Amino acid sequence: MSGVRIGAGNLGGRGLWAERDFAAGEVVVAYELRELDAREYAALPAGEELFVHSYWGRRYLYPAPARYVNHADDPSCYQDFDRACDVARRPIAAGEAITIDAGQETARELATFLAAWNDDPARRPELVAADAVLWRDGVPHHGREAVLGRHRVHDPAWLVGTGRWEALCSATSGGRHVTMLLKVVAGNWQLVYQHLG
Repeated sequence: MSGVRIGAGNLGGRGLWAERDFAAGEVVVAYELRELDAREYAALPAGEELFVHSYWGRRYLYPAPARYVNHADDPSCYQDFDRACDVARRPIAAGEAITIDAGQETARELATFLAAWNDDPARRPELVAADAVLWRDGVPHHGREAVLGRHRVHDPAWLVGTGRWEALCSATSGGRHVTMLLKVVAGNWQLVYQHLG
């Protein structure tokens, strides 16, 4: 994409910088995501896993330059997930860092995980780690089959761990309280622990 350049930053030592002025509302960076299956993810060169994000229970690789947009508490851009691009929140001057609120990306990943869980029960096995644990009625149950469940999850409240690789969800499911611990496993969010209250 014209108008930006890769320079120093915090993502693999790199960041993205404006080479020209951008007007508020202008598309600054397009994502052009590439979906990866498990084999393709495993074959990534060392360090490339940093640029993989998980949406709807599937892995996507962010290419350059989009992969180098750094986080900022007062970002210059917002993420338009429907159009797969970062858009200027305000005027951006040449030489200024192109930044986003990375928390919005994590929120999108977790929301799409739950959408996949709720809307396509046939896909649930791929959303659960093989060694997952279910704690129900004071007894632990081990393995993917124990955790699968038949109920949708409603009213989630999230607590995201440091570094974006873990998240805890408190919600309701089948009339009961449920706590779900998700981790990024091989580039994909997976349910690793569930407690039914």
